Amino acid sequence: MKILSIKLKNNRTSTIFLITTDTGEFRMHSDVIVKYSVHIGQMSDDKFFSALSESEILIAFNLVSKYLNSRMKSEREIRDYLRKKDFSPSTIKGVIEKLREYKIIDDETYADTFIRTRQNESKQKIKQKLISKGIKADIIDEHLRDVDDFDACLNSAKKYMKNKVIDRSTIEKLYRHLISKGYTYDVVRRAVNVATSEDIEDLE
Repeated sequence: MKILSIKLKNNRTSTIFLITTDTGEFRMHSDVIVKYSVHIGQMSDDKFFSALSESEILIAFNLVSKYLNSRMKSEREIRDYLRKKDFSPSTIKGVIEKLREYKIIDDETYADTFIRTRQNESKQKIKQKLISKGIKADIIDEHLRDVDDFDACLNSAKKYMKNKVIDRSTIEKLYRHLISKGYTYDVVRRAVNVATSEDIEDLE
């Protein structure tokens, strides 16, 4: 392979270079260019494409690092993000391996943190959300094992009833509100009774 030119992609602060060869144009990270001594002139195909593969992983890894700044992400969320950025399956695999190696992603930790920050949601709702983020069911069940739906439901009921008059209409609305959160009928019934000191049976 013959390299014809090496130019910065955007501006002086960029770490990405555009490399023009006799077979096409490629992007490459500056660190990889230095590591593999990529230069204008002849270069073996094997060495060039090894450098290109490593560069794509580095570029993708740096993007993911910024993506993770706002909050923790599950492995599926990261895979989906990189697919949308048009990275190849092999590059995505390489990035995931690096993230696991550095313990930057861990679905066990993700599930635990996710559950602890949703103390007013039912186990059913939490499980649905975690499944949608690609967390395995056995991991979810393990971390939900000690979660008490009644306590969470009662907290939600008390929060809903704050500064409200306890009457039949309000209690019926509270009941629907809690059911919509995924709590079972029995849990809602007990929580509403405690939160309002009303006997729901009298309303039926």
